[in-house]
Formats: sequence, C-alpha cells, structure tokens
Amino acid sequence: MYEKYKPKEVIHLAALVGGIKFNIENPADIIYQNIMINTLVINYAYKYNVKKLIGVLSNCAYPDIAKKYPLKESELHNGPPQLTNFAYAISKRTLDIQVKSYNKQYGCNYFCVIPCNMYGPHDNFNLDQGHFVASLIRKIHEIKLNKQQKLKLLGTGKPLRQYLFSEDFAKILLKLLKNYKRKEPINIAPKKQNYTIKKIAEIAIENIGSKYIEIEFDNKFPDGQYRKDLSIEKLQKIIGDFKFTPLSAGIKKTYKWYLKDKNIYN
Repeated sequence: MYEKYKPKEVIHLAALVGGIKFNIENPADIIYQNIMINTLVINYAYKYNVKKLIGVLSNCAYPDIAKKYPLKESELHNGPPQLTNFAYAISKRTLDIQVKSYNKQYGCNYFCVIPCNMYGPHDNFNLDQGHFVASLIRKIHEIKLNKQQKLKLLGTGKPLRQYLFSEDFAKILLKLLKNYKRKEPINIAPKKQNYTIKKIAEIAIENIGSKYIEIEFDNKFPDGQYRKDLSIEKLQKIIGDFKFTPLSAGIKKTYKWYLKDKNIYN
C-alpha cells in the first residue's frame, strides 16, 4: 500500500471491531488482529516517510471507573478498562503507546484521537457484530416490517453513552490533520449528548416512525462500562464551535441510508 500510493499523510481507521457480545466472544481474534494491523500500519508509515499520521483509539480504552467525568485525555492509562471489551481496549491503548514510541525514537509527527461511540451510513448492521445504534436501527426496522410491538435489548438500559455521527467525525479528522500541531491524544465527542441506552432506543423509535414499539430489557446480560463520556475542552480550542449533528437527525439520516442499502446485510 505504501509503495503504491506513497502517502504523506495517513488517517489510520482500520480495526476489527464489534459490539459487546462480539467483544466477549472473540477476545483472541480482536487483540491479535488489531495489534498486528496497528504494528504494520505505523512501522511502514515510518519506513515510507509519512509526514503526519492520526491513529484512532476508542473511549472504551479509558479506565472502567474514573475519579472524575467527563474523561480527560490524561486519564487514558489510569486503571484497567472494562472487562467486557478488555482485549479491544488494550489493543487501542497499545496503539497510543506505539505512536508515542515512534515519535520519541524516530521523531515522527504522529498522534491519536479518542472518539466516543459512533454510528452513521456504511456502519455494520450485522446483528452479531454491529455496534448498538446500527443494530438498533435494523431491529426497529424489522419489528416494523413484521408488525411486531416489542424491541428486546440486552442489559438494563441504564448505562450512559455519547454518540458521534460518522460524517461529523470525518470533518473533524480533516480539521485536526491540518490544524493540530501537538502529539498528545485528543478526545472527539459531541457536546451535551450523553444519554442512557434506554433514551437512545426511545430516540431511535421516535425518529424511525414506530412510536407504538415497547422496549424490553434482558438484565441477565452485562451492561458493560457504565459511563465513558469525554471532555472536549482540548478539541474546542482547535475546531471552535463545531455544529454536531443531533442524535435524532443522525439516526434519521442513517436509517434513510439503511433502507437504500440494507440488502447487503441480509
């Protein structure tokens, strides 16, 4: 890839990812593949003289329990991550260490971003591997299609989550590629959008046009990390008053895309 395209700037987005169930069932695959991906991308970026690289971490790499919220970048390594996604979280922490190591030894100009949970067009809507909002959209659509009334979700519905629309993330990455001159990690998340899982499901139901659907939670299944909302104090100094897409509008856009392309997930 580097030989063919000879890039001077790289945004490293590649990863093996999935929802909480996928993380619990596939820890070996997750840690092996992600560490190998990160190792090769970074090492060959250095060998092929890439001038700037952005590595993408995840808010699940933060400690399971923190002293203070929202989480600041300096807290990243201050305690173990949540057990339900431990392997993925450690692979992302390792990416941060890899980037810092190449900066230190070889004088590279690389840094990492730490986004909150994401969703949007081109997401993975597979029910076994997809993340929460993508799976939620598909489930609600199929409930509508089959004229059912109950949406069954895993856990208690109480954990808090921030969700970032993928198109917002793309725009912010390009701004950081141009304007961020430092090498420390930087959080990316929307302002004032930290909802319970139950509230997110209610927003999705309302905006997909299915207000009659009832939500039923299976509290025998683990919730995962209770909260992992991010401080964007650092980010705002660089991108200013960025207009984040509200969750309701983002879900509508994502559902519209899903209706057009859903056959690839069947």
